[in-house]
Amino acid sequence: MRQLLLPLLTALPLVLGAVSTQAAAPACEERSFFQPPLEYQSVEVLTDGRVTFRLCATTARQVTLLAQEVNGVPQGLDGKPPGLDMGKDAAGYWVATTGTAVDPGVYTYAFRIDGIRIADPKGTRFSESFGGIQSVVQIPGAAKANQFYKADVPHGLVSVVDYSSTSLGITRRAHVYTPPGYEAGGDTRYPVLYLVHGYSDSDDAWVNKGNANYILDNLIAAGKAKPMIVVMPYGHTPAREGVQGMVNTDFANDLHKDLIPYIDAHFRTQPGVKTRAMAGLSMGGAHTIQFGLPRADVFGAIGIFSIGMLSEEQTADYLKANDAALKARAKLAGPVFYAIGKDDFVIKMAPPLRKIMDDYKIKYTYVESGGGHTWTNWRDYLEQFAPLLFR
Repeated sequence: MRQLLLPLLTALPLVLGAVSTQAAAPACEERSFFQPPLEYQSVEVLTDGRVTFRLCATTARQVTLLAQEVNGVPQGLDGKPPGLDMGKDAAGYWVATTGTAVDPGVYTYAFRIDGIRIADPKGTRFSESFGGIQSVVQIPGAAKANQFYKADVPHGLVSVVDYSSTSLGITRRAHVYTPPGYEAGGDTRYPVLYLVHGYSDSDDAWVNKGNANYILDNLIAAGKAKPMIVVMPYGHTPAREGVQGMVNTDFANDLHKDLIPYIDAHFRTQPGVKTRAMAGLSMGGAHTIQFGLPRADVFGAIGIFSIGMLSEEQTADYLKANDAALKARAKLAGPVFYAIGKDDFVIKMAPPLRKIMDDYKIKYTYVESGGGHTWTNWRDYLEQFAPLLFR
C-alpha cells in the first residue's frame, strides 16, 4: 500500500514563521475540547539567533527542554542529566532560551514534564525516533540553502509504503521519494538509492530530520544530481537472540529478499547494479558496510556516513565472510564515498575500515569533515554524495 506523505507541506509555516514573530500571547490556561485552542508560538528564533521554547502546562511542577544538537542545551554526555530547565513567565508559560545562537539546521526537541517526555503539543512536524515521538523545528540559513524547501524549484513527492516481509513474517514500512515529474506518469524509469537511518531513528528520519527530499529537489533542479528514486527503509527489526543493531542479518534478508523486489515491482525503477546504490548513517552505515559494500552484484555505488569497524573481532569476521565479495567490489567502477567528522566519537573506527578498502584496492572518496555525530554532517554528506551517483 502506498500513501502520499502530505503533512510535509503543512510544516512550512513553522519553518518560515519561526523568526521573532511572537505577539502578545493570551495567558496560559487549560481549555476544554469545546473551546478554541490556545494560540501561542512554542518556538521563536530571536533576532540574535538564540531560540526561545514555550509550553503551556498549568499543572506541571517541573519542565525541562530536551533538544538534540541545539547549541546551549545540555545533551547529558558529561554524566549530568540532559536538558535545559524551564521557568514560568508572567503569562504562565514555561519558557527557556538558549544561551547562544543556534546554527541554521533541522533540530528535534521535546519537553520533559514531571518526568514524562512529550512532543510539543503546538508542533506541526514530528519524527518517529526509536525512543519516542520528537518535535522538529527548521531554522533555514543562506549557508545551507540547498538543504531546505525552495518555492521556485520543481518538487518530488514522498510517500509511505507498507509491504509484506516474507523473510520476517510481518508488515514493514518504508518512505519513498520520487523525483519531480514522476507522478505525471510516462515510461521514464529511474535509478534507486537505498538510504538508511541511524540507531536512534526511524524510516521517516531522512525526510523529517535529514530533508533528503529537499536536498534532492535542489540538486536535481541545479543539474547537479540525476533524477532518482530514494527508498528509506526501516533499519530496525524485531528483537531476537543473536541479532543486534549493527550486524543485523534480519535487516539484510528483508532488504534483499523483500524490499528491493517490492520497489522494483511497484515503482518505475531501472533494476541493475549500475542503477542501484546504498548509503546510510551510523547504524545505517553499518548496514551498508555489512550488506551493501560486499554486494557488488546488487549495488554499484556505496555511501558510508559516520561509522566504521567496531572491533578487531568484527573486522576478522567480516574479512572471513566477505573476502571474495570485497575482491568483486574492487573490480566495480561505481563510487564508494566514506565520510566522518573529526570530532565524532566513532572516528577511531575509521582507520580499520579504510585499511580494508586499501588492502582490497577498493577505490573510495574519503571526507573527514568538522563536527561530530550529527544531522548537520549527515545532511552535508548526502548533499556531497548524491551528485556522484549514476553518472
